[in-house]
Amino acid sequence: MKISTILIYATFWFYANASFCHDRDDLKDLQSQLQGNIKHIIINKEVIKVPEIDLLTAENASTIINFLPNQVTLVNFWATWCAPCREEMPSLDKLSKSVGSDNFRVIVVAAGRNSDETINKFFSEHKLINLESYKDPKGKISSQMSVFGLPTTIIIDQHSNELARLIGGTDWNSEESIKFVNKILEHKH
Repeated sequence: MKISTILIYATFWFYANASFCHDRDDLKDLQSQLQGNIKHIIINKEVIKVPEIDLLTAENASTIINFLPNQVTLVNFWATWCAPCREEMPSLDKLSKSVGSDNFRVIVVAAGRNSDETINKFFSEHKLINLESYKDPKGKISSQMSVFGLPTTIIIDQHSNELARLIGGTDWNSEESIKFVNKILEHKH
């Protein structure tokens, strides 16, 4: 057998296995959960691996965010000047508390130009204490993760894959949202 033929078969095998791993009944089950205020969440049919990301902390220190095994992470890109972002932020804070699992975390990323003073004031006024807050002032990570509008929320599964995303705001502390997150936590993606 020629090397080129072996490479073609190997490529096909890899592609087929990578794409079939998300073609499962659990994704259909998750899709059936999309009702009410979360009906516009887009569930990925293909595996999209999310690499570690380099963000700035509130103290402007560079930090690497790793997506841990067996942990579901909701990453929300927002801006202080974005009205729908500001509106949904308290519900993200409440979602983090409502789910209350060590295997779930909510990260919010202030994308683009947002002053530290404005971010801190917003968090203080709304008593946002359950969110991990970071900054992406140059939009590098936002661009890397194909965030083209705000707010955008990306749900990363237990294997560091982008499972789903929502473009636009919603009430993240609704019954549908909590049930959806808990359903993801139940699955072994």
